[in-house]
Amino acid sequence: MILFKRIKENRKFSMTIFISTFLWAFIVVLFIILSNNNRKELINIETMRVQENYEGILDNIIHEVDSIEIFVLTVGMDNLTQNNFDYYVSNKDFSNIGFVSFSIAPEGIIQYYYSYNYGDNLVGHDLINDEREHVRDAVAYTIDNDVVVINGPFDLIQGGEGIVFRKAVFENGEFVGIINLVINYDNLNSLFEISKSNVVDAGIYCADHTLLFGKLEYSDKLSYIKKFDIDNIDWEIGVEISDSYKLQSQMANITFLVVAIVLYIFIMTIGTKVYRRNKDLLEKQNSLIYFDNLTSLPNRRLFIKDITNLLNDKKMFYLGFGDLDNFKNLNDILGHSIGDVYLKKIAKRFKSIISDKLKIYRWGGDEFIFLMKTKTKEETKQLTDIIYEKFKNPIIIKETKYYVSISIGIVNYPLHGETIDDLVKRADIVMYDIKSQNKNNCGFFEDKYFYNLQREVDFENTVNSYSLSEFEVFLQPVLYTGNQEVYGFEGLIRLFDKNNNLINTQELIKVYERKGEISKLDEFVFEEICKHSVNLKKEFQKDYNYAFNISPITLSKDFISFLKRTIKKYQIDPNFFVVEIIETLGFKDIDESLILLRELRKLGFRIAMDDFGTGYSSLSYITKLPLSIIKIDRYFVQHYQLNEFDKTIILMIKTISKSLNIDVVVEGIETEEQLQFIKKIGAQYFQGYLYSKALRYDMLVKLLKTK
Repeated sequence: MILFKRIKENRKFSMTIFISTFLWAFIVVLFIILSNNNRKELINIETMRVQENYEGILDNIIHEVDSIEIFVLTVGMDNLTQNNFDYYVSNKDFSNIGFVSFSIAPEGIIQYYYSYNYGDNLVGHDLINDEREHVRDAVAYTIDNDVVVINGPFDLIQGGEGIVFRKAVFENGEFVGIINLVINYDNLNSLFEISKSNVVDAGIYCADHTLLFGKLEYSDKLSYIKKFDIDNIDWEIGVEISDSYKLQSQMANITFLVVAIVLYIFIMTIGTKVYRRNKDLLEKQNSLIYFDNLTSLPNRRLFIKDITNLLNDKKMFYLGFGDLDNFKNLNDILGHSIGDVYLKKIAKRFKSIISDKLKIYRWGGDEFIFLMKTKTKEETKQLTDIIYEKFKNPIIIKETKYYVSISIGIVNYPLHGETIDDLVKRADIVMYDIKSQNKNNCGFFEDKYFYNLQREVDFENTVNSYSLSEFEVFLQPVLYTGNQEVYGFEGLIRLFDKNNNLINTQELIKVYERKGEISKLDEFVFEEICKHSVNLKKEFQKDYNYAFNISPITLSKDFISFLKRTIKKYQIDPNFFVVEIIETLGFKDIDESLILLRELRKLGFRIAMDDFGTGYSSLSYITKLPLSIIKIDRYFVQHYQLNEFDKTIILMIKTISKSLNIDVVVEGIETEEQLQFIKKIGAQYFQGYLYSKALRYDMLVKLLKTK
């Protein structure tokens, strides 16, 4: 009565105990069932493994018989001599199969015989008319059926027990001889023992169920009995679960049951304390899963979860994809630690404007997603004004002011897409369009972007309609900054349509990258440059330098092998050639990239980093690469007068390159003023429209002859 009273007083707790006990019992039973099923699966796997291993041992021996047959047929029975037999034997090693001896019996009479362990000479022994019935029967069977016949185990003439593998040899359908390969029974048995399992015991039996190998006697109650899956072998394998494994399985179940009971009592004793602790841990785990570690903003996982709910509810919303302007340059110059501080401060400003209508997520890097639960453009624009308000004031880090803006592309659900991928991709397209114009602004998806998507598809189809032979390689002169003499050339790929209009080079390179054929394009460029270099040397009796750009995908051992073949083909000196890589090349696998680049340097090629300052690396990264040249992107030269930050980057790159003894090439020099600026900072080389754009070979020759 007292027990029932306590249960009634603690109804909720008692219900918890009851449910927990039921679940505990269910889990214990389920675990034992699953464990037993897993053991059964293991037993099946081990059974198959043992059989496959045994069959593999026999297959290996039969393979040796076949190899002897090939030797006999290759030499020809008429040409078989003791010398070529001895030569064949001296190059063979049968020790791994328990070899005793083998012989070759032309027309059934042993003439050639070899043994590791016995000195008996059986030459002259007649197998067809052997006094032993089993030998005569085996010989007759292999002749009649052209298969390998196995005899044994039985006492051998030369002593000991063995297994004999016999096979008849035929030439042009005519019987010409017999191959005998004798394997020591004990050695073969030891090979089977090596393949045995701790889970199952196995035995090998002949047709009358006599035990041949192993210790497991034949019985109808064996868990597994099957004939070997090898032609013309009537042996069987029998398998039974080993007693030790049965005992081990029983002990495992008992041990688990005991541990489960003890654990259950322990959990029931301190259940409340554990529950509270787990609740705290669950909250922390939820934070780690759904919030960004650096900024504490909601992350991509939470965004996908939230937007999936909105899509399921089919509620209208606007989505903005934002990317910080020029943040990568700030990160490169000042380092990742300052960049991280900057992101944290931006995130703090974002958190202050998050509301029921505006959710802000960190997508990755310096990219953010803005989820706006609005119904009109006007309402959405009001929210974006609030976002841009947070960028008006500079962010102060270590008493220094930093201005970084953001570009945002905005799409509407369901007008501009009905899936997460479509919405994010189209918002990203708008964002990049804004970046290409004036940055620090936002824009909404318009019909023109649908047109651009279709145009992208059409463009790819257009590019694919041209073969590689229709491409051309133009050369743009690279000049000494001091005397403005031509130092060399950069090879640039060009493709013209049927109306002789230039097809956008950057876009066609993207097409080749998407379809995985960019390495073919890079190889084509290099070979064309090699041809131009040979012709220019003949024309001007001078060795110019040649630069060519490769995609990150192209850099590989295969590409280096191609370069070796090509320089040998055209008999050119690789010291006059510069391989240009882009900044992001080494970031995928820096160790592998360094090995490949160093191999290029050993061949004589020089390495240049192209468009430096526009990628994702820090300036210190150049110290790790075997660089000879840094190429400053045209963007910085065009903006250095208006943007002090770009000018600072140029000066800093020059300072670092000087300390590392690396030459500097400046791209995009179009005015005399720009040329004087790069002279002032000490750049060694330049290229650009001030001297010449990239030209076809014939036009380039005319230019060089006139200047």
